[in-house]
Amino acid sequence: MIEDQQLIEDLKQKKLIVLDRIYLAYKEEFFLFARTFSVSEDDIADVYQETVISFYENITKGKLNQLTSSIKTYLFAIGKFKIYRQLKNNKLSFVDELIIHSDEELKIFEVEVSKKRQKVLKEALYNLGAKCKEVLELFYYEGLTLDEIQNFLNYSSKDVLKSQKSRCLKQLKELVTKRYE
Repeated sequence: MIEDQQLIEDLKQKKLIVLDRIYLAYKEEFFLFARTFSVSEDDIADVYQETVISFYENITKGKLNQLTSSIKTYLFAIGKFKIYRQLKNNKLSFVDELIIHSDEELKIFEVEVSKKRQKVLKEALYNLGAKCKEVLELFYYEGLTLDEIQNFLNYSSKDVLKSQKSRCLKQLKELVTKRYE
């Protein structure tokens, strides 16, 4: 982790040879990972390039100063998010294919819920504001930790993110409840 932080510092100094090293170091593993999403090789290559560019831009724009995970974890989180976006943009229903993570506060979203409830949930999720939708999708659908989401979305603190997530869940539950009234 200390070595990863040094790489971030080098990238802040615009040492692009470091970016080349990072690009090559994780490329093969990323391709193996991305193939599990049934994405073409060309699309995987595009997503990986976009991922590394986003990573570098986050550093140069000051969005990523201190790592709380490894560079690999950070890159894969960005890449996974970009793959989901691409699948969504390609009109593939990624929501249907994802397993919803169990969580005490989301009993309503258990995998065994009826088709009607799933439909209501999807509609409610799509009716949330963009920021809420993004936070909940990253946490529940993509399985990112709060620390990863905090880094990825550039929240000032974990507590601010927790509050946002809580408000979003409340709003989502209200939307779902209204459908059943």
